Amino acid sequence: SWSSADAQWSVETDRGRVTCSYLFGCCGYYDYDAGYRPEWTGEADYRGRIVHPQFWPAAMDVSGNTVAVIGSGATAVTLVPALAEQAAHVTMIQRSPSFIVSRPSRDGVARFLQRSLPARSADAIVRWKNVLLTSFFYAQARRSPEKFRQWIKDQLGKQLPPDYPIERDFSPAYKPWDQRLCLVPDADLFAAMRSGKVSIATGPIERFTRDGLRLETGEEVKADIVVTATGLVVKILGGIQLDVDGNPVAPADRLIWKGMMLSGVPNLFFAFGYTNASWTLRSDLTARLACRLLNQMKRRGIAIAVPREPGEGMERRQVIDFSSGYVKRAEGVLPMQGARHPWNVRQNYLRDLLAMHFSRIDEDLDLKKKLSEIRRPSVVAQAERE
Repeated sequence: SWSSADAQWSVETDRGRVTCSYLFGCCGYYDYDAGYRPEWTGEADYRGRIVHPQFWPAAMDVSGNTVAVIGSGATAVTLVPALAEQAAHVTMIQRSPSFIVSRPSRDGVARFLQRSLPARSADAIVRWKNVLLTSFFYAQARRSPEKFRQWIKDQLGKQLPPDYPIERDFSPAYKPWDQRLCLVPDADLFAAMRSGKVSIATGPIERFTRDGLRLETGEEVKADIVVTATGLVVKILGGIQLDVDGNPVAPADRLIWKGMMLSGVPNLFFAFGYTNASWTLRSDLTARLACRLLNQMKRRGIAIAVPREPGEGMERRQVIDFSSGYVKRAEGVLPMQGARHPWNVRQNYLRDLLAMHFSRIDEDLDLKKKLSEIRRPSVVAQAERE
């Protein structure tokens, strides 16, 4: 709860109350207490075991079992080859295909540079190499989606068995980066497919059966264990209930300022990373930008910073421009973004890095000096004496 009279936050926890001048939320944007778990017809008829990856049993043993993994996102493509090491067979069931690419788990360029250069120099070069390559591939995908799609198909053709139906299982209806690309290290998923331990079934699930699942295509998938890698639930700020002077704050009703504050909410920062690059790149920028703002506030004797939406009204857009199911389900949870800086969230590390150093820190910020804005005579008198 924010109190303008006291210019501070009050945080109620299960271990007592804490007060502070500033809050920084490092909560991610997933619900760690619950994953997305749809229900299917016939689950009660199924004689096997159903497991959600977010609540994986510690004593789970898949040795010798047939396993069906529902989903084709990051969780599924990570689990499938790992399960295939012990299971008799693993089938990845996907409602529709996803874009999947592979990269080595060890960076050969990094290893060469780390042997040849001082650690600090090598690490800086490797970091920028990765940043620039990621930005380049993302830009190419958005600029020439069909060429990028074909490039992915060509890479898959080198990894999959001859005459594999790539169009059926690895050709999504959406464009590259309309949803996240899935990355498999060392092509382990494709190696498992070549070995015969892993197969893919594509199509919506019609129902569970006694021995597995049946798809709307008519295909039957036998499984002793079904893993529902069906997605995550988005939760902003860890689900913390916010209020400003007794008025509840719903993040979905607010605009995001410079990717780290909410309109109308004083002295609250939060880390919200990139969706097309490493999350920590943006989190690092956010931390440094928050420090820059706090340092300027200290120099100017400012105690309160509140992002204020432009009075003329601004077009509102979804803060994550993805067509993924977990994003669509979160449209009433995540804050919105505007159409221009500093209210838009640019998925571009280089532009954000330049803006952090060279743009004004107080754009569309309402800055207040605590001593002149609140009524605390003892504090004012102390200031006057100083």
